[in-house]
Amino acid sequence: MKLQEIPEKLRRLRSDYGLKVLLHPEVVRNYLLHEKEKTEKPVVMSSVPWAIEIEMTNRCNLACTQCFRSKGLKPYRLGDMDPANYRQILDQFPSAALIVLNGFGEPMMYPHFFDIVEYTHKARPWAKIGIYTNGMLIDDEKARKMMDCGLTEVSISIDAARPETYRKVRRGGKLDVLHENIRRLIRIKRETKARFPHVGVNFVMVNDNEGELVPFIEQAREMGVDYVNCISMATWDWGFGNRRFEASYRAELTAARKRLDELGMACKSFPGDSFGWADPRRTFDCNFFWGENFRVTYDGNITLGCCTPFAETFTYGNLLDQPFSEIWNNDLFRRNREMAKRGEPPVSACASCDAFCKRFFTAPQIGTG
Repeated sequence: MKLQEIPEKLRRLRSDYGLKVLLHPEVVRNYLLHEKEKTEKPVVMSSVPWAIEIEMTNRCNLACTQCFRSKGLKPYRLGDMDPANYRQILDQFPSAALIVLNGFGEPMMYPHFFDIVEYTHKARPWAKIGIYTNGMLIDDEKARKMMDCGLTEVSISIDAARPETYRKVRRGGKLDVLHENIRRLIRIKRETKARFPHVGVNFVMVNDNEGELVPFIEQAREMGVDYVNCISMATWDWGFGNRRFEASYRAELTAARKRLDELGMACKSFPGDSFGWADPRRTFDCNFFWGENFRVTYDGNITLGCCTPFAETFTYGNLLDQPFSEIWNNDLFRRNREMAKRGEPPVSACASCDAFCKRFFTAPQIGTG
């Protein structure tokens, strides 16, 4: 690390609860080992995931076009996690440094949400605790509770700059209501002088919102959020028709980077310059079998964080029936890691994910970037 980088590293540590993590060397050791093992990809893991998603509920108040639900890929059972079960699950991850209370549902619909956040903060005071939310249910009462419950990050998914686009992409929501909810949240944060949560907004690039990324960034700046996220929608071949022309895609990203710099906006996630993931010659490669994007469903099942989202589709085991120490290196995990290392999709959903990414751009087909 260069000497001039130290002040910025310390600032980021302070802003992300990182200094508290340093007081727990076992958490740091696991983090470093897990990052190393995700690169080396051993069949048997010595570390455990340091970032976990725990699904409080899989119920939702919207019907977004880019969600599995919009294509009929719904979980067979809808439900909420029992608070006692949550405590049992969290106890099995003493080295967790990032806990995201999400899955395939809207966390603000969970009746025990704030109790769970407060419990998590007390049990893992060093950990970042975040959510992704559509923001439609953040009223004055919820906004004020967010200021002192232990929540460190709130990422609000918008995916549009125009009301008509928002209605089309995030069916059931209203953009003017959402913007007012965000402004209220920012206003209350300033009034209470709260350090947390950091508030960000997300823009997933889909067909319907092409050309709206720059005005989205400008709206985010006007509302006063802490950061923006820009995400490519290169997803699974399960009925999604999202495809972009490479030239317009690159042009939109270039204009967005320029506007972010002009406005001095922080951006936590932004597509890189290389689009190797869309190369038709790319072999299967996925870190999820080693604990990246690691999810526990509301009823305790361990699934991958993306392409096999429902226990009815695929599960590695249930944490309410079997301890994580027995599941993490079980026969199924070891088998799938071996196949993934060879570039072989372990299940059909993985093959479908890989195939669709290769067809993200319409024409001409790109190279490895």
